[in-house]
Amino acid sequence: MEPKPFYATTPFAVGGYMLCSATLLIANKYAVYKVAAPSFILFSQLMGTAIVVKAFAAMGKIDCDALEMTKAKKFLPVALIFLSTIFANMKSLQYANVETFMVFRFSTPLVVSIADYMFLGRKLPNTRSWMCLFALLVGAFGYAQTDSSFQVKGYTFCAI
Repeated sequence: MEPKPFYATTPFAVGGYMLCSATLLIANKYAVYKVAAPSFILFSQLMGTAIVVKAFAAMGKIDCDALEMTKAKKFLPVALIFLSTIFANMKSLQYANVETFMVFRFSTPLVVSIADYMFLGRKLPNTRSWMCLFALLVGAFGYAQTDSSFQVKGYTFCAI
């Protein structure tokens, strides 16, 4: 079997995701700082994405299924949940600094671990994982205690 080129390997994918995520986070923070209208920024990003996808489909560069109302109605709850989380992220960037947003985002594995156990019947993490999750919690609590730009609105949107 022939080895895969570097760009087709997991480290390249992980690095690309990290770069895109960090760049988008900083760009969104800057946009919310300058425009102060997170709804408009989010709408513009989603509309721009839809236009690019349709344009690439029209050029034959990608395959894009036609919008079917039966599928759209079934998928609507998922789309609304996704949209609400993205909106909450934009609002948290409006009221909190990037560091606060990242601390909350890094703390999500704790909530996900418990939710996986409660709702999906998965096993709870082992002792070593619990120690790491506890360290995340202690770090997040320590950060919150020393956050110089603490705003209740920012923390509320981050928690959502």
